[in-house]
Amino acid sequence: MIWIIITLFLLLTFVSLILYFALKRINQYEDLLIQFQNIISISSEKLKVVDSQGHYEADDETGFFFQQLKELQESLDGIFENEEVEENSTSAEEKE
Repeated sequence: MIWIIITLFLLLTFVSLILYFALKRINQYEDLLIQFQNIISISSEKLKVVDSQGHYEADDETGFFFQQLKELQESLDGIFENEEVEENSTSAEEKE
């Protein structure tokens, strides 16, 4: 009987460590993606300032770059969009 308890304890400890390190790695990748998203956002704002009259965006070659950068920003925003909506809905429920 004691062997079963010891085995279960060791198994639980091992699984807990694996989950801890997996979550730690996921958080690191999420932080990296958030930093990347911030860099893209700042870059697109700076490009809009540079191209305030729309000359570069209307050009074929540079317009392609502007369009790709905008699509990249939208896709990065889409990664974390669900998380923000869930946070807003839970905070709205708490206020009621």
